[in-house]
Amino acid sequence: MGEGSVIIKQLRNPAYGLIPLLVFAILIEFMNPGIAMGIGLGLSLVGVFIVRKHSRMLYDISAITFSIALLMLLFYNPLDTFGKFVIVEIIFVVVLIISRLIRTKVIVFLTKNANPNVRNYLSESFRVAFQIQYSLFFHLLLILVYFNVSTIKVPWISTLQIVIIAQLIIATVIVLEVVRFLYLDKKLRKEEWLPVVTESGEVTGKVAKSVTKEMKNKFMHPVVRVALISNGKIYLKKRDASRLLNPGTLDYPFEKYMQYNHDIDEAVHNAVRKEIGIEEIPMRFLLKYIFENSNTKRLIFLYVSVIDDEEKFNKLRLREGKLWTEKQIEDNRNSNIFSECFELEFEYLKNTVLLNYKLKPIEAS
Repeated sequence: MGEGSVIIKQLRNPAYGLIPLLVFAILIEFMNPGIAMGIGLGLSLVGVFIVRKHSRMLYDISAITFSIALLMLLFYNPLDTFGKFVIVEIIFVVVLIISRLIRTKVIVFLTKNANPNVRNYLSESFRVAFQIQYSLFFHLLLILVYFNVSTIKVPWISTLQIVIIAQLIIATVIVLEVVRFLYLDKKLRKEEWLPVVTESGEVTGKVAKSVTKEMKNKFMHPVVRVALISNGKIYLKKRDASRLLNPGTLDYPFEKYMQYNHDIDEAVHNAVRKEIGIEEIPMRFLLKYIFENSNTKRLIFLYVSVIDDEEKFNKLRLREGKLWTEKQIEDNRNSNIFSECFELEFEYLKNTVLLNYKLKPIEAS
């Protein structure tokens, strides 16, 4: 979801795999049951061939159902039209139950490429399968009651009404899933998509930010950070409470996940623009390293912006933070007031950028 045209995305809706069964349930009242089964099988096979394998589970189940039903019809055909409808429904429910029993094996087989979107579509397919399985199970109980009652008295419901109930059940599941899919697609269009990267920085895929937060450190994403230094002091402010990593601790004002299809420079400028509304400040790259804890895994690109001119620094209009001297930072280290990343990076800053300030008087002499 979240990719391609609206039509393509809708075709990936696993609930459409129920359409062959719905069409069969409608046609069986107007034509030969064998022809209705054949049409249902044809629609199922169309889905099998044009829909991606991780979204077509219900098409596969429909194709299996109608294939078995047609074979039974070919070799054993004593039932009336309603009996044939019931047989198709029973086969469909049984195949659904089997598919859900081997769910783990199916997911493992179809998610070998480790694409998180594949797993999402499979989860949707099994969710729809769960809904229709239990809905039709209760419908079969209704049919069982009908057969029991019809042997001793005139039943209170007709076979046509029972078939119509089945049609309504299937159509309701499809409509609810279409509405749900449209809602999710609208939501995902607003979603931030993060690149999944290797330790070397190679992009291997993408995943929604909301999804990866729930999966914690399963995927590694690139993050840009910019240390702001003025006259040997580092500007620090509290991290937002919404931050996944160390909310409320002191850190640089500029940090941002790199977005999918964005480059490093774009990500750095986005981080600066988000905080102060402008992006033209002097910056240079310092280092790249991997950070990981129980909540997140990041490939961090650390930049530094040195602005010693007081007037230019004040024009940044930074809020809610202040400049910290090296001594102030040293006195408060390991007291959990600084972010984990800053604690790691401070040693590097102290021996590179901040060291230059200490050496300046020596060079002047």
